Amino acid sequence: MLEMLLMMAALFAVMYFLLIRPQKKRMEQHQQMQAALQPGERVLLTSGIFATIVHTGEKQLIVELAPGLEVTVLKGNVAQRVTPDDEEFEFTEDTVPASSVEDAPQTTDGDFSGQFDDLRPEDFQRPDTPDDHRAGDK
Repeated sequence: MLEMLLMMAALFAVMYFLLIRPQKKRMEQHQQMQAALQPGERVLLTSGIFATIVHTGEKQLIVELAPGLEVTVLKGNVAQRVTPDDEEFEFTEDTVPASSVEDAPQTTDGDFSGQFDDLRPEDFQRPDTPDDHRAGDK
């Protein structure tokens, strides 16, 4: 009986030192990193999106995903800080992919007149199918 108790205690000790303790240490380091985040830092969100911190709060951050596109996320959604070595691409505000410039319709300062004149409401609705639950509502 004593042998069995010693074996169980030894197994628990091994599990503690190999699994539980390292996980606690990683969690504490991650929490310290999240608490020390500052505006201007590049981060990787848990969704896999790179962002730049604009404002920090107690529980939330406002991050910029692209120039002029800001979203609010919880601090817990920050996976890690990003160093310049971690990023494969370098963008500036005036960088635009060449293919998007060639394919984009030429407009001047938000003038979209005429581009969407041929759109109708039915262009945005799914066609009814026999297994569609909305088919009987019409």
